[in-house]
Amino acid sequence: MTEWILQMPTWELIRFFGLLSYFMLFTGVSLGICYSMPGWTPKTKGKLYKLHSTASVSGMFLGIFHAMLLVIDTFMPFSWTELLLPFSAEHSSLMNGLGTITAYGMIAIILTTDLRHKLNKKAWRAIHLCSYPTFVMALIHGMGVGSDTNVGWVFLSYVLTFAIVTMLLIIRAFLGGKRGLAHSAGRR
Repeated sequence: MTEWILQMPTWELIRFFGLLSYFMLFTGVSLGICYSMPGWTPKTKGKLYKLHSTASVSGMFLGIFHAMLLVIDTFMPFSWTELLLPFSAEHSSLMNGLGTITAYGMIAIILTTDLRHKLNKKAWRAIHLCSYPTFVMALIHGMGVGSDTNVGWVFLSYVLTFAIVTMLLIIRAFLGGKRGLAHSAGRR
């Protein structure tokens, strides 16, 4: 009965789901930044929020599946302790530890968003802002232990996704500062 598990191309699946999780996390973060920009119609904001939520939750589940496959991998199996306890992995403990912390960060961000109405607004915002370091940790984890990082399109994807998030944050900061000044001037 378990023979089919041993025949699965787990190493390829681990890599595929790791990359897919990263790209969904990138999509979720990017759409979250776009959602927070001023000027959207309520209908567009609703669509952005739905896409942002779907991408983020999908990225979290894909990342968890990516990690769970490591337990059954025959090439470089991980124990549950190595997966759940940051920096305890025998292989590349720092980079794999960042992967574990990324998973915990994604879970915390998703769960607190689901419980947003029960949380203090400042607490929710502080936790939600952890999306940015979580994204960066996912990037470092992927670049550090991802066996496909040396493949040209994968490396370029990492660089481009980081550049896009950085540019969106700069644009958002500029628009937010401008909106804040206009809002303050309107109060006087």
